[in-house]
Amino acid sequence: MTRFMFTALLMVQSVFLQAQKVVGNSGSDAICAYAVSLNGNDWSIATDSNNTGIQQEWFKNPPTHASKTTTVPWVIQDIFHNYHGVAWYWRSFDAPPQKKEGKYIIRFQTVDYMAEVWVNGVKVGSHEGGEFAFEVDITKALHYQSRNLLVVRVLNPDYYPIDNILLKETASSLKHHPYTSNAVYNSGGITGNVDLLSVADLRVQDIFVQADWLTGKAKVKAWISNTQGLTIRRTVRFKVSEFRTGRSLTLKSEQHQISGGITEIETEIQVANHQLWSPEEPFLYRVEVSVATPACNEELSVRFGFRDFRFENGFFRLNGKRIFLIGCNFSTHYPVGYTIPLYEEMLRRDIVHMKALGQNFVRIPFGCPNPRIFDIYDELGILVHQEHYGSWQMNEFGGYKYERPEAMKDTMRLRYERSISGVIKRDRNHPSIIMWGALNENHEGIIFRKAVELLPRLRQLDPTRMIVLNSGRFDKDTTIGSLSNPGSSIWDVAEQKLKDWHPYVPIPYSKKTLDELSGRIPAMPGQKIYISESGLCFPIDLPSELGDYQQWGKAGSDDAMYFHRQYDKFKTDWQKFGLNDIWATHEDYIQEAYRTANELRQTGEAAIRSNPFVVAYTPTNGVADYSMGESVATNFRRLKPALIPSVLLANSPLRWCLATEPQSIYSGDSLLIRASFSNLDVLKKGNYPATIKIISPDLRVVFEKKTTVNIQGNDAAPFAQQVLEEIKILKGIEGKYRLLAQLDSGGTAVGGEATFYVSEPKNLAGLPSSVVVLGNDPILTGWLGDQGIKQISLQTDKNAERQLILITGKVAPDSIQMLQVVQHIARGSSVIFLNPAVLKRGNLSTGWLPLKEKGIIQPVDHVAGYYRADRWSKQHPVFAGLPSGGMMDVKFYRNIIAVQALCQEYNTNAKPVHTFQEVSAPLTYPDETICGATRISHNYCSGVQLGAWTLGEGRFLVNTLHIVENLGVDPAADRLLSNMLRFAAPDRTKKIAAVPADWTQQLKSIGYIQ
Repeated sequence: MTRFMFTALLMVQSVFLQAQKVVGNSGSDAICAYAVSLNGNDWSIATDSNNTGIQQEWFKNPPTHASKTTTVPWVIQDIFHNYHGVAWYWRSFDAPPQKKEGKYIIRFQTVDYMAEVWVNGVKVGSHEGGEFAFEVDITKALHYQSRNLLVVRVLNPDYYPIDNILLKETASSLKHHPYTSNAVYNSGGITGNVDLLSVADLRVQDIFVQADWLTGKAKVKAWISNTQGLTIRRTVRFKVSEFRTGRSLTLKSEQHQISGGITEIETEIQVANHQLWSPEEPFLYRVEVSVATPACNEELSVRFGFRDFRFENGFFRLNGKRIFLIGCNFSTHYPVGYTIPLYEEMLRRDIVHMKALGQNFVRIPFGCPNPRIFDIYDELGILVHQEHYGSWQMNEFGGYKYERPEAMKDTMRLRYERSISGVIKRDRNHPSIIMWGALNENHEGIIFRKAVELLPRLRQLDPTRMIVLNSGRFDKDTTIGSLSNPGSSIWDVAEQKLKDWHPYVPIPYSKKTLDELSGRIPAMPGQKIYISESGLCFPIDLPSELGDYQQWGKAGSDDAMYFHRQYDKFKTDWQKFGLNDIWATHEDYIQEAYRTANELRQTGEAAIRSNPFVVAYTPTNGVADYSMGESVATNFRRLKPALIPSVLLANSPLRWCLATEPQSIYSGDSLLIRASFSNLDVLKKGNYPATIKIISPDLRVVFEKKTTVNIQGNDAAPFAQQVLEEIKILKGIEGKYRLLAQLDSGGTAVGGEATFYVSEPKNLAGLPSSVVVLGNDPILTGWLGDQGIKQISLQTDKNAERQLILITGKVAPDSIQMLQVVQHIARGSSVIFLNPAVLKRGNLSTGWLPLKEKGIIQPVDHVAGYYRADRWSKQHPVFAGLPSGGMMDVKFYRNIIAVQALCQEYNTNAKPVHTFQEVSAPLTYPDETICGATRISHNYCSGVQLGAWTLGEGRFLVNTLHIVENLGVDPAADRLLSNMLRFAAPDRTKKIAAVPADWTQQLKSIGYIQ
């Protein structure tokens, strides 16, 4: 047995034992019930792409000739790559001896999505829904004390109907295929344990504990199954013990009438000197419910904890004390198995990382198919906002969307209700779960309205937890509250009280964005904020990831092939862009990109933690990647050290939040200095002396201020307060400055440093004496005038001189001028296309680019700045005297960095919605690539943002950076344009060349004429 198969088998066997414990009666040696695992690697699987298996009676005679061996639990897609549809599983097993009483049951923890089950050719049951367990009674179908055949038909839905089921009409999370970014792979199969159970006619089937944190009373509901049909009176015993020690605390016995079918019974148990569950002290109890039969007892046990969580008086409160929720979003996604980890330690390692990073909270969006993980959250102490498969993308087809019959809409509503109800019933005893998430980013529609009206029904299932209506509130209906507190059957926490916000913003962060994140532009007076998604992605460490897939023997898996394709594109661009001029290895590139991302995170999160209205923050940067780089560990749970500092800082309970505006100034300019202090109820009430100062590159103190941090110590004070906001005229030498803050006594707060740049105004000597400007741009023409550069007309006669031509504005010159311009280049002049808009011709974004292979102008970031490309620059004359030769400094170049680039590799929205198509637009790469952008945090995209090409005797430059609009106010803009003009200026001592003999043919080849 391989290590993978062995560890997977251990994992799945342990899950059932966590949920159910079976014991015999003290007065009898008879076994009342037992479980035999049917997991392992002795299953067979075959695909049924034509859906003819039932007609051909595969349930009696499986197609062994077309089958492969598989492990259970596992996914279809690792055995049959990129397959979606119907698959058949089967295995043989030995049946136990026949017995006079009781039943034999097969329990499936999860089958995703639709299951039909046969034993020895007899259909014994079916189930729809991939998130929770189901059972089938096989008593009558067994061949006792003989070999038996178990066959399971599994439907993994696709975009087209199979058995009248379509993927996006089911509760299927953000499942899509083929494997892509911004999605979960559409995997399916027997994804959970399979156990053969011997059970009594009378057994405890389910338990729900409602623990009162104030009184120590536990209300225990138990559901007892009686398959004998007759009403009988039996003793039901309830025992509460400490989970970790096993020490018994209380025992209670009651007589109950148990009718045929399912009987619900309820009792209340007092736990003396009860201890509360919290992230700091995750104290757990176990309740065991047993029912006596003449021969034995059957017992079911669950764990629980005493705790209370709600939103009250402007704050989230755990056990009556306000708490700042700080953690991450985390989709429990694993390599190859997608919903199933390669080994169980992956489950624990993720949560250990959360604790080590200072997190107390996690949001699990779009559903968590592996219930074992909640045991670990309970044990280690992480609060959980739990969603379900139906929370997102039901009825969202994009290009496939079409009107469905009203009956189909009813079916979707029912599937939605089954999804959320099933997850609640499955997980409602876990004290770590404090919120049920009904929806994520849903727009107005039938699923949103179903969630709104379903609240009273959900309260019947669980009155003890908060329910979140629609994370992000994309429905925009402010007449409905965002949350429902425990015990409430209405959405009682209004939008005006708490904003559930997903601020995905352009990055680098502009002043306006930082003001919004920091609450200086408040959304609504008195409104508190739960930031349930936000952040930015980083490059996927493709060399490392692919090495891990190879190590596990899974280089051919669908996800590995996706990453391999992205890496091939990156390696091609590495050569064409000449990135080996900057970095020795691909890993060097990735590590520097991580350091840049670390700095960006610190900037954004300093603003968020300075916001006095924010009461919870869970960025979309979890602890492990899946299809995009957003985490501090790889898919295989290898930590990324360069990203850890920003996460530790973000989660620190006591920290400074420092900032300056601008982040790059000229010496003698005004500088806005801001210092805020975030105290998550760590410091006690009092006044704490502090010092704030600015240190120059030569270590001189150029600003110093003594101040006081006043901690009010009351229950209504915000978690963050502004300590200093001051404008200073700052004069000093050129370089990077440090804004520092510290508490002089009383405590230690981290985050007491921010940096900014000061530049000395320089005489921009050596600039050309004259240029041609085509296009309307007052900022550019004003700047040229300030530098004493004369603006002249474009010469069109055959004796014209070589000229430097700047093309600017929002539209291209007319076709006559463009023909004149390109001819000028061929004869020895130089042209700078200062804005990508001037390349547009008709519907072609690069129609006026004088190249045969023109590429395309595309944004390199997606979802604002969340999926961001890494911006890099070479050491080149255009960057002379500026930071260059690596990742672009995100503070010095903040205003210059642009979203658009001239691309060859990019992606577009595909069908259905939320998926992407990888596209290539052939591009003649520059003769000199000066700076560019490369995105490997999402579907691959790369492009040139400043490059130079030769054409005939001249050359042209294409720029997409925000240079012109920042002239005169940003040092980077002034110096970049100055350097660009010097670099591009033609040699005026040379005479203009003749038009090439094949010039007409060249114009046709570049698309300038027909």
